[in-house]
Amino acid sequence: MDEIKRENSAIEKVESIINGTDENKETQINTEFEKVPGVTVENTTTVKVDKAELKKQKKKRIKQNVKAKKEKAKSDEQLVFDKKNRGYADKQAKIHAKMQKNASKIALKKAKAEQKAKLKKDRAEEKAYLKRVKAEQKHERKMRTSDRKERKSNSRRSRGVGGWLAAVISLGVASLVLGSLLTVSLFTDYLDMGKVNTNSASSQRAFYDFVGYIDNIETNMSKMLVSTDGEGQQKLLSEISVQSSLADNALSELPIMDESKYLTSKYINQVYDYSKYLNNRLIDGDKLSEKDIETFKKLYEVNKNLKEVLSNLSADIDNSYDFSALAKNDTNDKIISQFNDIESSMMDYPEMIYDGPFSDGLLNQKAKGIAGDEIDEISAKEIFKQLFKDYGVEDVEVKGTVENGAILCYNLSAQTERNGEVYAQISKIGGKLIMFNAYRDCTGINYSEEECVVMAEEFLQKIGLANMECVWSYSSESTEYLNFAYLENETVCYPDLVKVKVCRERGIVSGIDADGYYMNHTDRQIETPKYNLEQAIEKVDGKINVISKSTAIIPTGGGNEKLAYEFIGLSEGSTYYVYIDANTLKQADIFKVVDTAQGRLLM
Repeated sequence: MDEIKRENSAIEKVESIINGTDENKETQINTEFEKVPGVTVENTTTVKVDKAELKKQKKKRIKQNVKAKKEKAKSDEQLVFDKKNRGYADKQAKIHAKMQKNASKIALKKAKAEQKAKLKKDRAEEKAYLKRVKAEQKHERKMRTSDRKERKSNSRRSRGVGGWLAAVISLGVASLVLGSLLTVSLFTDYLDMGKVNTNSASSQRAFYDFVGYIDNIETNMSKMLVSTDGEGQQKLLSEISVQSSLADNALSELPIMDESKYLTSKYINQVYDYSKYLNNRLIDGDKLSEKDIETFKKLYEVNKNLKEVLSNLSADIDNSYDFSALAKNDTNDKIISQFNDIESSMMDYPEMIYDGPFSDGLLNQKAKGIAGDEIDEISAKEIFKQLFKDYGVEDVEVKGTVENGAILCYNLSAQTERNGEVYAQISKIGGKLIMFNAYRDCTGINYSEEECVVMAEEFLQKIGLANMECVWSYSSESTEYLNFAYLENETVCYPDLVKVKVCRERGIVSGIDADGYYMNHTDRQIETPKYNLEQAIEKVDGKINVISKSTAIIPTGGGNEKLAYEFIGLSEGSTYYVYIDANTLKQADIFKVVDTAQGRLLM
């Protein structure tokens, strides 16, 4: 580990000299750099560097560092696990011994009680018998006395017949059986090696943020329906786009199974997409038609109902509600139940047909990146086991099929040996991993952003996705969120996007969403653009301080895409992504990096 640190330090030193950030360049070049692959020291002021080799060696060192950390973490986790198991076993043994001791005490107490009850019964019966005997003797004496009196009386009067009323008194013995009910409550420590999420505070925050954003969207949509000014409409549509983007991000942070929030997420994305689509029309000088407003009104009616339901749900939740329980996906949970009801109601809202990536008109679009033979449930389970064998999955179950966009998938889930859960969707055609989530608490930070990128790249290669470039990342608490796009001849293909989550505590990929990649990935013949990069940069020069420039393919809606130049730059402390059409030199799109409660987002 120390050797890796020294070599990384040397590499970083070389990079600082190459980039001109080291003021003492001449005096700090020395033969120590000859240890770095890709670096040749010719004299005290000259250094030759193979940048590709340097980058390759740095990534190699990061991988070695990650591997060493994981081995140590695995060893530490096993020690903790063994220690807790031993403690758990000791507790169980003590509890068992205590139960046996208690059982012996109970049995002895019961035997004594039975013996005492039997003795009491015998004494009562004996006492009753003696009482009965005395009563019979007394009765016999009385009869003899009466008999003598009768004979004496008969001798004085005429003979007659007399009768006697004999009262027989039966004395019974009542036996009271006393029983003792002993309830033993055993409180043991639950061995929690990573239950399904998840941080209750972050889930609570995400829920109330989501409710707030939906409320804001409803307000701005209602204003939009009465606005007649084009500029005012643009401001409202921009605000709706921002709020819906934040709402979708907050919704994604809730540890609720996708089938319970799929249509809700789709609706919010359509609000974002359609608002942006209308805004672009207004920017281009168009006026909104009655059909545009009617379609927007349909979205508003859905949002109004959604706001009412969420407001009632929010009011119904008190301080005792445990938000971490959401990850259990209990259908009786009040939030899960309500989201399932929302999903059912969303089935009825009208289709949205327009020129945008979330248009319902694209539902019949064929997945370009899916090919191969159809697999059965057994094959899907084997693929699942192979992909997640390092997660310690047990008892894999196939829970039917679902359509993820235009991709028919098997739903699979499994518990892990550390009490977590892995849920995944594997395509019926080709057996591709379309999405997965590993539900287990992630709270600490042991890995850097660079290390998370390397781990994500390795996982993508493992599932068959090569030539992927990390184009965006941000951290939220102990989770790193990464976006990877397909790289073709140095051109970033943004439609072929894969979203990856990495747990910075345990150093594992905890989720991916590859739906966009498989819907759009295809062999492209990238055209020669009409304008070059130097001509395009003139469109942004002076507006932003460009720090990065490249060629990119960007989606334009309706399943279409275009070639553009991407410029990342700074202006007044903010970061912007500007896209210039490579064939028209018109601005194709622009995004700003915004810091939010959910992390850094592109707006």
